[in-house]
This record gives sequence, structure tokens and C-alpha cells, in this order.
Amino acid sequence: MLDVLVLCEGHTEREFCKSVVAPYIASRGVAVQGTLAGRPQQKRGGVKNWSVYRKELIRLARQRTGRHVSLLIYYFRMPHSWPGRDDASKQPLSSRGRYVEEALIDDLPELGGLFHPCVQLHEFESLLFVDPETTARVIQSVTGMTVSSQKITRELEEIKSSFAGQVEMIDDSPENAPSMRIIQLVSNYDKVACGVLTVQEVGLSTLRSKCPWLDRWLHRLESL
Repeated sequence: MLDVLVLCEGHTEREFCKSVVAPYIASRGVAVQGTLAGRPQQKRGGVKNWSVYRKELIRLARQRTGRHVSLLIYYFRMPHSWPGRDDASKQPLSSRGRYVEEALIDDLPELGGLFHPCVQLHEFESLLFVDPETTARVIQSVTGMTVSSQKITRELEEIKSSFAGQVEMIDDSPENAPSMRIIQLVSNYDKVACGVLTVQEVGLSTLRSKCPWLDRWLHRLESL
């Protein structure tokens, strides 16, 4: 099995790699594992300076011969000091993630073809708008909310429709990020429990068809 270690932005993304991506990609002969930056006792979520990730990626890649490393992180939480981040703002919105990915690869020549960054435009919760009905059902099951799942489904569908069904574009201010929109509907929304379980039920095949960034990243891993 080919070894790929993914440096994740937070705990939800790490669980996503473990519970959703790893089982899916294993059949392609690729073993994926998520981790967080920092020492074991200091591993916390959140986007740090690029120098922290750069050093960590090199260290992880050199732990094992032939190991590939990846990065799962979000463009709008990325400090402007990251390679390509400032210039990416001049690119079309849909191209910014790919632009930063290329800049990160250029900044890590030490890893050659062993580095496969994934820069999503917005946060993890954008995936939850792919299938509003499943999302509403899972959230109701996990949180025990009193609002009907049908009402939540309608609300999520309306948000999705306002962005022409392009779930990756659902984020036009910090207050209207995907997670904040969900919290406005369900105050006790649990990011890890609800988020990961929802994408498990929706399935990666469906998610890939609606999320170009995810399809691009998985295709890259499948092609190793």
C-alpha cells in the first residue's frame, strides 16, 4: 500500500480522512491517514503560519521512505503570508484554491512529487449542502433538535439554490460561512459528529460530483 499522510486543518478534517477518505481510497492501493500539526500534546486545529506546516510536511515525509504527504486546508482561513495567498485574490474565485496549491508545491521543492496539497475555497461544512435532506436527517438524529428535518431541509435547499447549487461558493462573509449558516438553523450543531456522519451517508461519489476541489484531490491520490 502506498502511504499518504494528510496534514489537516482541524479535528473534523482529520476524522473525515480517517472515516471517509481512507476506506474509500484503500481499494485503490493507497493508505491515507490524517494528522494535525504540532507535537502530540500540542496538536490543535486552526491554520498556523506556513513555516510551521512546511517544516512539519518535510519531517513527516522523511519519516518513511516513499511516503507521500498532503495538506487539507481552507483558503479563507489561510494567513496572507502563505505562498500564493495574496496573488490568488486576483484570480477567479473558483481558481484560487488551485492557484495556492501550485504556489505551495513550488515552495517545497524538497519533496518533489511527494507533496499533494488540497486547498478548499471554504470550510468543511460546504459539503453538508450537497444533500440537504440527508444533512437535516443526520443533524436531527445527533442533536435531537425539535425543529422538523423537513424544515431544515427546506432552509438548506434555499441557501444552496441562492448559490446556483454550487456548494463550494456558500460563504460570502465570516458571519455567513457554511457552519454559521447551519448553526443559525440548529444552535447545538456538532461539527465533528454531525459533519462526518453526514458525509459518510452521502458518500464520496456524490460529493465528488458536486465538489470539484474534492474530486481533483481524490483523483490525484488515486493516480499515485
